[in-house]
Amino acid sequence: MLTTSVPPRRLLLALLAAAAGLSALSYAFHLATVGLGVDAPLVVSAAKFVDVNAETNLPSWYSTVLLTVVGLVVLDVARRAFARGERWRWHWAVLGAGFCYLSLDELVALHERFVGPMSALVGDSGIFKYAWVAAAAPVVLALFAVYARFLLALPRRTAALVLLGGALYVGGSVGLEMVANALSDAGFSEQGLLLGALQTLEEGCEMAGPAVFLFAVADLLQRRTGQPGTADGTAGGTAGATADVTVDVADAAVARAAASRAA
Repeated sequence: MLTTSVPPRRLLLALLAAAAGLSALSYAFHLATVGLGVDAPLVVSAAKFVDVNAETNLPSWYSTVLLTVVGLVVLDVARRAFARGERWRWHWAVLGAGFCYLSLDELVALHERFVGPMSALVGDSGIFKYAWVAAAAPVVLALFAVYARFLLALPRRTAALVLLGGALYVGGSVGLEMVANALSDAGFSEQGLLLGALQTLEEGCEMAGPAVFLFAVADLLQRRTGQPGTADGTAGGTAGATADVTVDVADAAVARAAASRAA
């Protein structure tokens, strides 16, 4: 079995570079086809293949794989937490399941199924033009309330990174989506350059968020062991290796409190 060591910072930079590259490539083709009016079949086909705002193409595949890997990593963290009877094992498990759901949603657009029912409740104009965001907002708030103590128990650096990753993902998928909806309702064309740039930024944030979360987990491993995470080249192997970052966050909080009292 081939094993390679991946320093967390290098992993983060590679994932962020991929997200930035896909976003830039997508908008470059958007400028060519919409801004310059290029309609050559090859260019139009390439634009669809790299469009970050479309489904079943290269950026969608990348996001699906990234979310799946993060989900498997966190689920393995949860498995080890259950084996050790850690306090926050269910929080890890729900996080892992959540990332796996997001990967499935990225693949088959499950959130679109909420559009009809939510449109009947909140309408289909303004910030709720795509009414699934009305369902997402209370879910995000509920999760934050449930996970507040979990975040407080994590080492501060890890908690900050987790919050940053979540803010990027939710800010893009919900926040910027609502802004784009409002602009579209105000008369801006969804195929125009302004909304195209906003949608590209939105999708870029959705790719950057999971990357930052994965870095948070890998960074935690490195700080506890002094060694970077390892991967054997498969999703399962990556999960098993990176999952060594499992931390009894309650113990970490107790240790910090004891250190403060000693000081």
